[in-house]
Amino acid sequence: MLTGVTTKPNLHIPGRPAIKLPGHSTGETANADQRRKRARAPHTGGIHRPVYQISRIGPFEPFGHTQFRRYTIASLFSFSAFFVQMLVRGWLVNDLTGSPLLVSLVPVLYIAPMLVFTLIGGELADRFRRTRIVAIGELVVFATYAALAALTLSGVEQAWHVLVLTGVHGVTSSIYAPSRQTLVGDLVRPRLQRSALGLSPAIFNLAQIAGPLIGGLILATAGAGAASLTGALLILPAIPIYARLRPVKKSTTSHQGSFLRNMREGAAYIGRHKTLRWYLVAGFALILTVNTWGALFPPLAKEVLGQGAGGLAALQVAVGIGAFIGAVTSVPFATKFGDKRLTIASGFIFAGLVGALAASDIFLLSLVIVGVAAGVATLYFVTNMITMQLTAAPEFRSRVISVRFIMFGFGPFGMIVLGSLAEFLGTQWALGISAISGGALLLAIAIFMKTGETTDVAALYRPVRSRRAAPASERPDTDVPIARTDTGIGMTTTAGPQDRSVA
Repeated sequence: MLTGVTTKPNLHIPGRPAIKLPGHSTGETANADQRRKRARAPHTGGIHRPVYQISRIGPFEPFGHTQFRRYTIASLFSFSAFFVQMLVRGWLVNDLTGSPLLVSLVPVLYIAPMLVFTLIGGELADRFRRTRIVAIGELVVFATYAALAALTLSGVEQAWHVLVLTGVHGVTSSIYAPSRQTLVGDLVRPRLQRSALGLSPAIFNLAQIAGPLIGGLILATAGAGAASLTGALLILPAIPIYARLRPVKKSTTSHQGSFLRNMREGAAYIGRHKTLRWYLVAGFALILTVNTWGALFPPLAKEVLGQGAGGLAALQVAVGIGAFIGAVTSVPFATKFGDKRLTIASGFIFAGLVGALAASDIFLLSLVIVGVAAGVATLYFVTNMITMQLTAAPEFRSRVISVRFIMFGFGPFGMIVLGSLAEFLGTQWALGISAISGGALLLAIAIFMKTGETTDVAALYRPVRSRRAAPASERPDTDVPIARTDTGIGMTTTAGPQDRSVA
């Protein structure tokens, strides 16, 4: 006969106490153990939710996934080619025209299409196979690289050739950028998604080091034609690798409605979501102002610092090194300080450093300032990107990413203003005005705008205790933490074994 709830059977004779067999426990002991576990279980305040202890996740653990490693290799080739091309384009326009305004049009024509075409790209990312969209987009980009190489090698290049090809490149990139961004989370297990999203810009920044190094060396020794051809050849290996990527899990999102209705729903979702709205406006403020600084690197290198193509390449390399460090440290810093505090602090420091760059005419000092500023700017925008992507509900994620890309699409307006200021006041005055404007806008946002519930990663990693435990039936079959809140950022949400989604 059994007494109570036992973990294993115990011998019981009527009229006598139960006999505990070796290695077994009575029902009373089992119940006492359960009460002790409940007393130690964590909770989230007044509302009891299934929150479990976090297992440590290494920052480079996503590289354990074969598909993520392949994505990394393809991205290094693709982004290195991109930076070679952008270096060549800026140098060509500056050399052909000598106009800071026309030089600033190069990034403008690349970024401006995001205002329209990322909406289409976000919808395509939810309807079709993302790897195929990325591979086709890379093939079209290769065609623009090859065309510029042919023009420069034949010696018939003109400024309008560069600008038109840059515009075609920008339209194509805007269409497949949401697919490439959301593809990152598909290549790893859910609990590694935040680390993978943090490594994705680090890959971009490694290419930001390699691309200008390669492009600057070839530009200085063999000319713009050879450098442009190198960029075209670099992107070729990326195309088949992207096409053969296989996500860990297929997206469960399926849009049945019209394009316009889906976009309206996405915009309404962001409008109702205080946290997403705050990060969108905060990103927008610096996109329009201080983050336009890179558009003036060619005249800064040539006119202020007295450098040639090598000096311009060195500035780009400094940006890449600083940005890589910023990307790698973004997740640890967010864990320690919280997303919102990190965003505000890094934004102010970025604006201050660009102001310091405006006052410097010493090349080595400017290199250091550029490197540090790039690292802090990367902390700002990577935190912004990860927060928005992981905060959004899965069914709205691609559309939220599309809207965020639209935010970057407004950058060209700031670049045009910056180029005009440089045309009339000089490069240094233009950089100083953009730094002051960005700092002032961020201060106003920090004072007058409020987020919803906290999205600080640090709060999610902080140990908490409770007198109540979640029922055993609600415990997930994984060691991944975090119960979902409407605005919280977690690694994985686990309301139960059958209900998993990324917060």
